[in-house]
Amino acid sequence: MAHEDELGIFDWSCVTDVASVIRYDARGHGGTEALQEYDRAFRWSAMVDDLMRAGGSVPFVAGGAAMGCATALYAALRAPRRVQGLVLAIPPRAWEQRKADADFYESSARLVEAKGLPAWVESLRAEPLPRIFAEELPSARDLSLRHLSTMKERVVPAILRGAAASDLPTREEIRGIVMPVLILAWADDPWHPVETAETLSELLVLSEIHVADDLAGIRRWPELVRDFLGGIRQWD
Repeated sequence: MAHEDELGIFDWSCVTDVASVIRYDARGHGGTEALQEYDRAFRWSAMVDDLMRAGGSVPFVAGGAAMGCATALYAALRAPRRVQGLVLAIPPRAWEQRKADADFYESSARLVEAKGLPAWVESLRAEPLPRIFAEELPSARDLSLRHLSTMKERVVPAILRGAAASDLPTREEIRGIVMPVLILAWADDPWHPVETAETLSELLVLSEIHVADDLAGIRRWPELVRDFLGGIRQWD
């Protein structure tokens, strides 16, 4: 949340006239301690517990970026009567592409264990930025690395191995989700490809998709979320 706030390209204040916005602390990523220090607790299908607790007992729209897309989808599968809609931003690589990602996360976990968190954070400098950030906001890399360096070193390997063992729900499971869905993607990001977003759009029968080609397109996302939420029927 601090990372997003400092990045400064999302102004969520425009959403608050149509919905209450709850930003929650996913285990190991923010200020809370890990619930359990083993890899299974950090699988995306398990981290949905944090989202469900944040949502309370009332119906809500679940959303998130990257890993948050997975937790939102798992929430919709677990509690379709409570989850009234989904906002899925920059969906990650999924399904057949996950094997290469799993190898990357496992090697990253071993690096943290062998050489410490600073060595892992520094290794990420070689990873490509999304084209939009590389061209229009190159300072985003240093900002991201600075925030990653504040994570709890003892928890990071479990988070990485949890990601290595994770995937989006199966295509068949996703096809069964029937609720309004807003999908937000950006162009030219190998870790969050438009192809995943397009596949989700094909599987989710009540979805709309928007692909940002530049920073101005990303800055429109809060407005798109506002319009999407405003279009959902009043909750019971």
